[in-house]
Amino acid sequence: MLSFASQVITVLKPYFDSLLRQDPQTGERYIYDDELGDRASCCTTGAAASFYAWAGKRNGSDDGLNVARELVREAARRQLPGGGFGQPFYVKKGEPDTVDIAEVGAIADSLYHVHRATGSEEAKASLIRSADYLLTQVSPRNPAAILKRPGEDFDVLNGDMYAAHTFGRAYELSGNPVYLEKVRQIFVHLADRFGKNEPGWWPYIENWDGSVFMGNSVLYQATIVGLAHSALPLLDEELQIRWERVAEEAMNTMLQAIRQPPSEATEAPWWSRDWSNGWELYLCFCRSSAPEVRKLGEDRFAEAAAELAEQGVARFRPKIGNPVPDRTPVTTTFRKAAGFASLFANLAFESGGELE
Repeated sequence: MLSFASQVITVLKPYFDSLLRQDPQTGERYIYDDELGDRASCCTTGAAASFYAWAGKRNGSDDGLNVARELVREAARRQLPGGGFGQPFYVKKGEPDTVDIAEVGAIADSLYHVHRATGSEEAKASLIRSADYLLTQVSPRNPAAILKRPGEDFDVLNGDMYAAHTFGRAYELSGNPVYLEKVRQIFVHLADRFGKNEPGWWPYIENWDGSVFMGNSVLYQATIVGLAHSALPLLDEELQIRWERVAEEAMNTMLQAIRQPPSEATEAPWWSRDWSNGWELYLCFCRSSAPEVRKLGEDRFAEAAAELAEQGVARFRPKIGNPVPDRTPVTTTFRKAAGFASLFANLAFESGGELE
């Protein structure tokens, strides 16, 4: 992974630098998402912060570490009063941001690694506040199911793992046993639900009676398996062994599925059928204990780094337009670039290679 790190930094750091602005009130820097026409979302701001922390550590740059600290302070200032994060994409102009558990889960690693790399207390506090928010979203129907969005009445299984991942990272920094118990409950719940509707699969969404609301998804199954990685050491031995068996079967299912193009049977959500840019899948592969699977993930990141060197940030330009003029964009170049950058940085932090 680190053999092509310089290619990633060479392209993405100048791009992110060009989007930095100074807040007139705080005097600190924030990221401006030019296609959104506003400050970058809290989640993508955290993603950029993780990238700056990694690049700063790797290059011995105090300024990179300072940018990372300032960006997580910016995200923490804009964190919702309840502890969640707003999601500003494809919302009607003038209306509040969407509140979604995916924003919490996606920023958790960034806050965790920025705290570890820079000592930022704001990153730690923000992560813990987001975990406390998730405690308020526990479904009254099942203590191991966390509502993906407030008021929803079904179980989004990859959202449960986003929550477990966040609780695990918060537990590592706080030692709060409430978070650890939630991790355990969610892993048991997901292990129980695996293969119940179709062997080898979790559906994307289940009704409370266990029936399928929306079907199988390679990318969301990869999210479950990949995000479980960091919390596994927190589980007791019996649950670890059980989970590893489930994860191995889930991985084999995904490896079989990607031999053919996405279909209704393997990627029911229409919006997630671009597997070549589904970094959750390749992150999952990179975290595998099987060398041949890990190589699949590493090779895809290497390809992306080569594409980035050739095409620049245009490599992340969205292919989906915005046909509804009174809504914000579905996604942006910065959002895609920041997501890739944070996954890359967080993998480097996990490998202990941030200083190489």
